[in-house]
Amino acid sequence: MKNGREKKRCPFDSWMSRSTSRATVCMRCCVLVCVVCTVAVLCVWIASLSGTTCPGGSFRRAAVSADSQRCSDIGRRMLQQGGSAVDGTIAALLCTSLVNPQSMGIGGGSIVTIRDTTGRVKVYNFRETVPQSFKPNLLNDCPIKFSPSLGSQWIGVPGELRGYQALHKQYGKLPWAELFEPTIKLAKEGFPLPQYLGNLLNVPLVKGIVEPSSLCSLQVLCNKNQTVLSQGDTLKFSKLAETLQTVAQLGADAFYTGKIGQDLIQDIQEQGGTLTMEDLNSFKVRVEDAWTVPLGNTKMHIPPPPAGGAMLGFVLRLMKEFSLAPNYLKGEHKIQMYHLYIEALKFANGEKTNIRDPSLITIRVQNT
Repeated sequence: MKNGREKKRCPFDSWMSRSTSRATVCMRCCVLVCVVCTVAVLCVWIASLSGTTCPGGSFRRAAVSADSQRCSDIGRRMLQQGGSAVDGTIAALLCTSLVNPQSMGIGGGSIVTIRDTTGRVKVYNFRETVPQSFKPNLLNDCPIKFSPSLGSQWIGVPGELRGYQALHKQYGKLPWAELFEPTIKLAKEGFPLPQYLGNLLNVPLVKGIVEPSSLCSLQVLCNKNQTVLSQGDTLKFSKLAETLQTVAQLGADAFYTGKIGQDLIQDIQEQGGTLTMEDLNSFKVRVEDAWTVPLGNTKMHIPPPPAGGAMLGFVLRLMKEFSLAPNYLKGEHKIQMYHLYIEALKFANGEKTNIRDPSLITIRVQNT
């Protein structure tokens, strides 16, 4: 369930399209084609510690943590160049769309939690939304057995670039285009295929989807012999680099109201999708206060539904009631601690279906 409209989704969303038409445009937006329905998971932690003593191995002013060394380094360089935490975040996320394209990209969306200098915690929600028009009996297309759901009918309205734009406008220090430069360079020149992506591409289920697709015929995720890339191969996104270059120069509107968006919509509609330019033009970033969950002397700030923070807070509050002591990390006590934790997760999982997007339903979530 994505924010925007009440629309159920199949449990196994498509992570790529079989579209082979209009090859150039498909390749310029290849990450969009690949990861329309996924979301990135990235932590960028910034804390001002002036006047305090840091323990060994920690950072006195800032730290950037992405899910790869390459993207962490890019985010760190933005801070070293005088950028803000948000600048580092955006640069690291853009990099992640190349290094881990199976997880995120400019065709997806994110939820970002920010604590500003006043101590106020805001949540920027730019997850994908459902198109204004969609197939009424779409759920009948869900597979009965375990398999990916393929096809343009599952494509949502992408929010990634609109979200980055909103964050940068509010908190950015470096020029917008500067945040894109490292990723554009990577996309043009290429880099060694990441191990995780290489392993994933060679999973029989994934390999059977990629090799018949345009991602293979246009040699993005495949070699010249039309087989998926393997360890030691070089991964390039030449056409995506062109798209990012245009967005870097002209801003997010180049994607949402310009020719990039127009070509994208044409491709999708030719393949039977319902996404329109009006969907792109009308996409809005939601900004709201974070929820606060007290945990003893600590306060945890979490994004409200439809994000999963409510479930995390619920589990932690359950665990707090057990009054676990430090010795529960040793011996038989450790086994009991894990048992309690697993039971808490199972109980929370059973309550998961009661979480709804507050913008679509008025039932309040209680006892979190």
